[in-house]
Amino acid sequence: HANAPPPGAMMRALEGGRLDRKRRVTARLVPLGMAVVIAVAAFAQVSCSGCARRRLARPQVAATVFPVYDIVRRLAGDRLDVHLILAPGLDAHSYEPRPRDVATLADSSLIFAVGLELDGWALDMARSAGAGEARVFEMGPLMDPILAPQGLIRTEPFIDAHFWLDPLRAQRAVDVIVEALGALDPVGGPFYRGRGEDLKRSFQAAHEDIAARAARWPSRRIVSFHGSLFYFASRYDLEVVGVVEPVPGQEPTAQHLAALIDLLRGPDPAVHFSEPQMDDVRAAALAREAGVNAHEIDPMGGRPGTESYERLIRHVAAVMDGGLR
Repeated sequence: HANAPPPGAMMRALEGGRLDRKRRVTARLVPLGMAVVIAVAAFAQVSCSGCARRRLARPQVAATVFPVYDIVRRLAGDRLDVHLILAPGLDAHSYEPRPRDVATLADSSLIFAVGLELDGWALDMARSAGAGEARVFEMGPLMDPILAPQGLIRTEPFIDAHFWLDPLRAQRAVDVIVEALGALDPVGGPFYRGRGEDLKRSFQAAHEDIAARAARWPSRRIVSFHGSLFYFASRYDLEVVGVVEPVPGQEPTAQHLAALIDLLRGPDPAVHFSEPQMDDVRAAALAREAGVNAHEIDPMGGRPGTESYERLIRHVAAVMDGGLR
């Protein structure tokens, strides 16, 4: 891609999450080979910075959110201990780490994060745990980030961080994580690669099932609660025409809500999707005012019914199926 950031900028993104807003907005897909080089360079520092930590039976790694955690733990098998930081059901945007959450990172050789302003708290946690920012590996900038249409969510540019809601990007995440784990544990490289191929086949099967289902949806316009559905919409030819909370946790203006009601009532009405991590009272009030149903999608997973990546992405498709038919 012609818009790929220079390698130095991407290295800074992975080693400290310090890309300024402009560079975060323009970050695009880089070749997988570059991702591998970045991961190996990061782990060259890890092997040194971790030598003073106490010896454990198996290397420790962590992931900030469930979709990434599920991929990491299934690749790791019994070779690594994998910890999830954000408990299922919590909102990544408003999460406040607890002391015990920080303590679990003290022995982590690597922390897989999303970046793109979703889980910036991971950097603070790594510092507090003595792990160091260099061991926070931000996945989002490597996943060909999607920039929301200007003005749809905010006046300033906005990037959706929820790349895993596209199963093809999730397969790319598998490749990047496989190489990162192989750099941490070179002996286990073939093990991780074999498990990675199995995972990608499973993700591909889920994608093909969803694509066949999506082709039959007569409605194509959606209103999401916050900016989390752009990857799913892009992959399956849907259009996000509105977002309830342009800024998570901040009450939208009356003018903004009135515009959403017009979208939900219009001649080509959009379909309203809420999220369990967000304000269900506000979502219900909007649905009631517009005279429509709010269909609840969990984009993060890890709760009953979404205990694996495949169950998560199929859950999203099933809720879409109920709303768009």
